[in-house]
Amino acid sequence: MQSRMKVWGSVSLVVALLLVGCGDSTSPSAPERDAGTQVDAGTQVDAGTDAGVTDDAGTPDSGVAEGLPCEKTQGVCAGAKRAWVDGAYEAVCTARSYGADYEASEARCDGLDNDCDGVTDPTTWADAAPMQWAPDDKWADSLAVAGGFLFVSSDGLAAIQLLRFDASLTLQGSATLPLSPTPIRVSGAQLVRTPRGPALFYAVVYSEPNYHTQVHYLQLDEQGAPIGSAEGKVLLDGPSTWVNVHVAPSLDGERLAVVWTWDLAGAREVRGMVVDPAGQVLVQPRVLHRSDSLDLSEAEVLALADGGFLVKANENRAGSFDDTRVWLRRHDRELLSLGDERIFIVKYSVLPRLILTAPMEEGGVGEPTMLYRESQGLTPRFLQVRALFSDGAPEVLTSTTRSQTPEFAAIMTSRGLQLAWLSVLFVDNPPPGGNSSFAFEGRLWGRSPSGVVTDWTPGPAPIPLHAAANWVRLHELPGHQLGAFILTATDTPRSYTLRSLRYCAP
Repeated sequence: MQSRMKVWGSVSLVVALLLVGCGDSTSPSAPERDAGTQVDAGTQVDAGTDAGVTDDAGTPDSGVAEGLPCEKTQGVCAGAKRAWVDGAYEAVCTARSYGADYEASEARCDGLDNDCDGVTDPTTWADAAPMQWAPDDKWADSLAVAGGFLFVSSDGLAAIQLLRFDASLTLQGSATLPLSPTPIRVSGAQLVRTPRGPALFYAVVYSEPNYHTQVHYLQLDEQGAPIGSAEGKVLLDGPSTWVNVHVAPSLDGERLAVVWTWDLAGAREVRGMVVDPAGQVLVQPRVLHRSDSLDLSEAEVLALADGGFLVKANENRAGSFDDTRVWLRRHDRELLSLGDERIFIVKYSVLPRLILTAPMEEGGVGEPTMLYRESQGLTPRFLQVRALFSDGAPEVLTSTTRSQTPEFAAIMTSRGLQLAWLSVLFVDNPPPGGNSSFAFEGRLWGRSPSGVVTDWTPGPAPIPLHAAANWVRLHELPGHQLGAFILTATDTPRSYTLRSLRYCAP
């Protein structure tokens, strides 16, 4: 019996050698599996960690020619060889060859060169959309929606443009909101999130039959298309040539506080009202703050954890560049005042902003905080004031470069407070026939929650800007990235471009 087994073993070996000799040397067969092992070294296949990466491309000890090196050789692609896929080696390497960390377009903030171009966690700039003019801070806004972002701006003086971007800030579509009758100007636009979906508040000025200003509330779908009439609901209609309006949804989303001042300058009252997500008025307009001697501006409202709202306004003496008084007062859900008011004294024209800080515990709600930027000699700095009604005092967040603009963006992300701003300078008088509004340039900066300040400008050259459009719109993106929109502008040739930026904040 033993001798028969030896003979049979010898015959099997001969047959195996003949079969190997008959193979096509130019078309290797698929690597054979070895009872639960990979072809090269007897290593077990780990289906839970390869994330779509196929078996090894063959090694010398498997009897199969090894796959050729891949096209990309840097970053996570270093040393990669072509994977065996469906009976052949990949003609062009994909993640099957490069591994689970590979991305064709890098979108992770993981400290790796995922797309193998030699740059780790790159900053990505793109021309997002051409614009018709340079809308100022009151006429441009953006909002996160399902699968991306909406951006709204006044398209010239008498139209509203809605742009739809995906999660990578790539333009997906645009539409112009028809306004009938045609106004002489759009004086404001703001996007908010409600339980019914996105909504747009916009203010328009008409000259017929007499000058008057209206504030409209328009519900949108997630693509930015109007639901119902493009006119929406008219919330306000007053005999004025201007209105500055700001809106904040309550934290439960069931009501929206609307605050405003009439006229471009010289307002002596801050008014407010409350509407529901359908635009129905819950609280009729009422006076929230009045001044007999100071002009009121920059009215702002912020939702609070108790269901109420915090209202802010700037107070300045007409025609004066004296320091600004920032008035603050809490209100309940009906916009009835609560407690004492508080006054902060800041430099002229610093434009303070309100924001809720990150909650101290999971499921909690943060406290209201005021952020502002003021000059300290030639070096501007950012400050924050917490504990607004408990003797909170200004704290310096960071100093920045010499600049002429106080505008900035601030958002509370899953990692903490993120700031972004443009440091803008007047560079030179325009040539004969030129427009001085284009004689500005700047650099885009950001501050991370850890206090790291970074120049995110794409290259050594400054960004060409317009005097009216120094704003930044900032958003948190998937993969711990941040996204920003800014507007660039040139006089020769005359152009206005909405640009997008994606970056990994430290």
